[in-house]
Amino acid sequence: MRREPDVVKKAQEASEKPAPLRGFRRHLQGYELGLLTVSIVLTCALLALPRASLPMTLPLPRIDRAEAERRASSERERARRTEATGLPYEVRAVGEAIRHFGQSVNQGLDTEHDRDDLRERLANVVAKGQSALLLDLRAVQTQYFLAALSQFERERTPNRDLQELGADFLSHAQRNQWFGRDGRFLADEATRRVLFQLHWANLIEKRAVFPFAPTLNEWRLYYRFLLRHPEGALGSGREDESSANAARVRVVNALSRKDPDYPALFAKGYLFDRLGDAEAAAASYRAHLGQHESGEYALLARNYLLHTLQGAGPE
Repeated sequence: MRREPDVVKKAQEASEKPAPLRGFRRHLQGYELGLLTVSIVLTCALLALPRASLPMTLPLPRIDRAEAERRASSERERARRTEATGLPYEVRAVGEAIRHFGQSVNQGLDTEHDRDDLRERLANVVAKGQSALLLDLRAVQTQYFLAALSQFERERTPNRDLQELGADFLSHAQRNQWFGRDGRFLADEATRRVLFQLHWANLIEKRAVFPFAPTLNEWRLYYRFLLRHPEGALGSGREDESSANAARVRVVNALSRKDPDYPALFAKGYLFDRLGDAEAAAASYRAHLGQHESGEYALLARNYLLHTLQGAGPE
């Protein structure tokens, strides 16, 4: 085979190193990388500097969706098992008393007698040592309620289970505009469960009693819904928006008592700003920064604080 001299020559030339820079030019060698590094540092520094900005962030409670699904799956299984095995008479009597209460509410009757009857039947359950079985009853009635609510979404007509188990749930939800234009209830299944089970716990007067009280994750689901769809928000006008934000302040106060990790002071700063109370908003942002000099909302709190100190109201 014949060697190709030009190929060898080109390969050698390609591998040769460039001549080193001399004089002042050698000090600029690699300046592109240096400029890139400096620009990144400056950009980060600028982003970290507080700048007055209109409050636009209302933090919502963080939900553990996996835990919510585990709870729902467990409740569905409990309901299936209970329907297969049945419940003692005393526990079934509590369920009937709950339904009678719902009937009276929807008929506009006095419910004091129904409440007394429910208390008496609950006392019988306790006396028989059957309190744990109330969770089975709740699981079954929860499934009936969820099915009834889904039926209402399809048919737009109240049904017996929805009225008896939900009592004033439907009228309360309609009054607070918790149904979308398509007729669907605005909450997901996990939140629907929590709403019904809170109503159920209120009826048997065990809202704060384990194991009928909601878990932390369930409280977060409940208050997340109320922050997004506050009670009393009846329209889109300025007055209605103020009423909604005032309701959200109450929700934040209640949530902070259940969830110490929720940034309540930051949230109240946002809400006070939307309500036009710059002084209260600034005080809330300062209090938040006093407790959290760094963290997820620290820079936003500084930005929003500057906004309130400049006297700019909500737009």
